[in-house]
Amino acid sequence: MRFAAIADRSALKAKMIHNIREGRVPHAQLILGPRGSGILPLALAYATYLLCRDQQASDSCGVCPSCLQAAKLAHPDLHLHFPIYLSEGRRTCSAYVSEWRTAVLREPFLDEQLWREGLQGENKQLRMGVDVAAEINHTLGLRAHQGGWKVILIWLPERMDAVAANKLLKSLEEPEPRTLFLMVSHDAEHLLPTILSRTQLIKVPALSHEAVEQELLARLPDLDPKEARSVAVRSGGDLLEALALVHGGDGPVFELFRDWLRACYSLKVPETQGYADAFHVMGRERQKGLIRYGMHAVRSGMLQGEGAGQLVHAEGEELRFSMDLGRLLDTESTRGIHQELEKAHAHLERNANPKVLFMDLSYRMHELLRG
Repeated sequence: MRFAAIADRSALKAKMIHNIREGRVPHAQLILGPRGSGILPLALAYATYLLCRDQQASDSCGVCPSCLQAAKLAHPDLHLHFPIYLSEGRRTCSAYVSEWRTAVLREPFLDEQLWREGLQGENKQLRMGVDVAAEINHTLGLRAHQGGWKVILIWLPERMDAVAANKLLKSLEEPEPRTLFLMVSHDAEHLLPTILSRTQLIKVPALSHEAVEQELLARLPDLDPKEARSVAVRSGGDLLEALALVHGGDGPVFELFRDWLRACYSLKVPETQGYADAFHVMGRERQKGLIRYGMHAVRSGMLQGEGAGQLVHAEGEELRFSMDLGRLLDTESTRGIHQELEKAHAHLERNANPKVLFMDLSYRMHELLRG
């Protein structure tokens, strides 16, 4: 992965390159950003540049042996660590590294759900235990194969057990020379404070709508530019969400949310129960995607109600729906609905029962819509 392959982030990429060229490389860095923001590609591009034998002014050379190895995630001084399913005989990342390489090369914007799906039906908790910490500490004792930097890349350190994290603290405090801990996280809330305090934080915002649109058109050349623009806006800067909207069909998501909200408004219990059943079998990521779409729809309705309809990127039935919402919602109900949707999203992240959650949410929506 090279910086040239990463849309957006011009200032951040320039700063990363400048720090390396000036010899200012903090020994432990945490790249933090939301799902679908491209923090893993950014970390890999940074590692590739650091390991490159012929660093250019604006990017790695892309042709030296180090760059070619890094492009395959096979550089001997790029050590990959990530959450795994602990099982007999497979308790370290080296046992899963082939699958992880395949998953990242297939989708560099990899998230936890895609990684779980790539493990072919395992249904356990992804985590990094003490064996992974021991594996990292063993790596630290090795000499760099190519005589330069060693990069310890830790993807989703929030999935590291407290005991495992504590085993790494000394290494973070007293690093080996020319060794970089590069952590890539979506969720700082679940990181140990002791890890946060020992790393330099690099906060990465969601992608711009323009960057998502550009990436969609690059990946899907047959996609209508108007649809790409609309999906990019709805995605909230999450490329994975944008791809799901394109492949899943944007219409059904809009129609499902609209019809469910109408059932909530009239409190048609059999209908809301039917929707709860439908939500239950959708799959976790589609459930969360529906909730995120709902937050987008409520925001669009609020903008319509405040006379800022020019900021709403919608057409046809969806535009009419946002205008209807704008006439129905006031500031208090908008805030309440948005908060309930945020809570539902958080509960889904924590594996709440979807059917119970959506039934409860339906009743809450009714109360807020009817005021």
